[in-house]
Amino acid sequence: MKKEAFILRTISLHSSPGVVHIETVGYDESEGMIIEFDAKALIEDIPSLYTMAKQAIKQDLEHETKKYVKFKQLLSEDWKGKRGKAKKPGE
Repeated sequence: MKKEAFILRTISLHSSPGVVHIETVGYDESEGMIIEFDAKALIEDIPSLYTMAKQAIKQDLEHETKKYVKFKQLLSEDWKGKRGKAKKPGE
C-alpha cells in the first residue's frame, strides 16, 4: 500500500552505513516521519530531484505572476476614472 505525505521541512539528517535517514515535519507535528533511503539509490535520484524541484519553483513563480496580473486587471476594471471612483454594481 502506498502512503502519501506532504513534507514541509527536513528537521534532521544523518547517515549510517549505506542508509540516509531524514526526519521531516508536515503542517502538523503529527505528520512528522522518519524516511530511510538506500544511499546509492538516493545518489542516483538527486539529479532528477534537483531538476523537478527547479521546475516546481518555476511553475509556482509563473502561477503567482499570472495571479497578480489578473488581480491588477480586475482592479483596473473596477477603478475607472481620474478620481478613482468605483464602478457602480452592475456596470
